[in-house]
Amino acid sequence: MNAKQRERLFLELFHDYRERVVRLCRGYLSSPDDAEDLFQEIMTRVWNSLPQFRGEARASTWLYRIAVNSALLYRRKSMPAAPLQDVADEGLAAPDKIDQRERMAALHQAIAALGEQDRLIATLLLEGLSYKEIAEITGITVNYVGVKITRIKQALEKSLREPRYGNV
Repeated sequence: MNAKQRERLFLELFHDYRERVVRLCRGYLSSPDDAEDLFQEIMTRVWNSLPQFRGEARASTWLYRIAVNSALLYRRKSMPAAPLQDVADEGLAAPDKIDQRERMAALHQAIAALGEQDRLIATLLLEGLSYKEIAEITGITVNYVGVKITRIKQALEKSLREPRYGNV
């Protein structure tokens, strides 16, 4: 890959996947500033790794793999005991009375409570990736991705049905 191709691919990945990768970063880190720092680190790694990119996988799959590995390493290095997604756990009303923002906060909190691999799979699924792409990124089979997604959905449904209590 020559310098011009490298720069073009980098800019394409940067612009097309910026928001998605930042959301992935937010799944691992509670601070928007930390997520932005992690995004910058990921893009630096992408730039430095581009000469080794052989095109055997889609560029987006390759980017997500770098992002996931970087997020895991970053989190372990800088915040080994920090909680994920600090979402206020206020008393929630019945589901039909919760506004959209509260529902999203509850969903983010439930996703943040998942195990590391399940959280990653849920995030990638919400980003619209196919089972095959998720399998390539996570290193598990496509069939197992389907099994994991079914279990994740069940866990999220259960978590979102459980009543929440404020400071009692």
